[in-house]
Amino acid sequence: MALDEIRKVKIEKLDKLRAAGVDPYPAVSNRTMSVADAVARFDELAASQEQVILAGRIMGRREHGGSIFFDLSDGSGRIQGFIKEDVVGEETFTRFRDLFDIGDIIEVAGHLFKTKKDERTVEVKHCMILSKALLPLPEKWHGLTDVEERFRKRYLDLALNEDVRQTFKTRAVVIRALRDSLNHHEFMEVSTPTLQPLYGGASARPFKTHMNALDIDLFLRIAPELYLKRLLVGGFEKVFEFTTNFRNEGMDRDHNPEFYALEFYAAYKDINWLMDFTEELLRAAVKAVHADGIVRHEGKEINFSQPFNRVKFKDLLSDYKTGKGADDLFKKNIRPTLIEPTFVVDWPTELLPLAKKTPDDPNFVSTFQFFAGGLELIKAFTELNDPIDQRERFAAQEDKRAKGDEEAQRMDEDFVEALEYGMPPAAGWGLGLDRFIMLLTDSHSIREVLLFPTMKPKDK
Repeated sequence: MALDEIRKVKIEKLDKLRAAGVDPYPAVSNRTMSVADAVARFDELAASQEQVILAGRIMGRREHGGSIFFDLSDGSGRIQGFIKEDVVGEETFTRFRDLFDIGDIIEVAGHLFKTKKDERTVEVKHCMILSKALLPLPEKWHGLTDVEERFRKRYLDLALNEDVRQTFKTRAVVIRALRDSLNHHEFMEVSTPTLQPLYGGASARPFKTHMNALDIDLFLRIAPELYLKRLLVGGFEKVFEFTTNFRNEGMDRDHNPEFYALEFYAAYKDINWLMDFTEELLRAAVKAVHADGIVRHEGKEINFSQPFNRVKFKDLLSDYKTGKGADDLFKKNIRPTLIEPTFVVDWPTELLPLAKKTPDDPNFVSTFQFFAGGLELIKAFTELNDPIDQRERFAAQEDKRAKGDEEAQRMDEDFVEALEYGMPPAAGWGLGLDRFIMLLTDSHSIREVLLFPTMKPKDK
């Protein structure tokens, strides 16, 4: 049956419900517990015959004469339902049989018992509809086309696939663990502007928009860094922000133009402290979802329980070359080999115009990038707080921009002025949260860990 014909039949059922005085979209549910809670307390509730009121979506049904078995799912779990005509009465049973469909969200009240096949079941005494679905649930996802549809219609992906729901539950656990660790270490959570008069804090192309009220052009932030460092100038010593950034660049398995990140800054700290703190912070987040501290990603085991590797950028490239093109060479030849947790320290100065130069060699900056599973996860450095050096480096970036580098950073006079009032020595850190979640959930693509990834509009 064509989709429009199925919808027509469902609307006819909707009309019949309303004609019978039934509101197919009531505002209130009387649910007393989730399916997961009912399953967890099953033996106790079945023995006491205490009435439970559950709610969820019908995911399957099997008719047996005067009775119907059905599957009820509420996102926390699934339980079998059993409705029998001689228990609920002919009117209720007929309404359930003829007007309730797979995909409808319903409420049932009854007692818990086990069937002869030892299936945990709720025997329905009363039921009501909470939301009449007008479109059918897909039977299953398959093939490349349906993979695309999963991302376009994530609500169906979540409704049908427990493993997908678990990915986003894990995401929430990791974010909570990171936030708890930073709060424990007395960092203060802040919010900085998403709309910025001048983008900065990273090397990337921005998205541009216009504000009618002030008649000015604004940019969606590519990073919160320059605003967070202004807070260090203002006297806050430890700040962090969970932030959504926007970069007008290419898309691939580990890039999405809108992505989620965590940045923090700590006054009177440096890169050495930062590496030790990173080990503590990431280890706690990993163990929140993998108790043994071992991540299994794409067939490899990555041990976050042992000390992380530390190696210099130039040492990794000693078999190749340095200078112009070194970053591209690193990305192509070195990064995929960094499976175990690894700090790569002291990068070329020209690549990171916001980092302080190393004391022994001005060609390199006091920074690290952190890798695991072949993914770049973190950029961090001892922050540049010399306003004269910062102005010179911004000027060099503007020269690169004039020569055609669209990702070169901008001269930010307001930020340089802030540095001239004095910013304490500090360490700064930024984690690509989406990639970190990819690693911890054994996901191949960033789109798997974004609830609503950016998609090209479907050709109608």
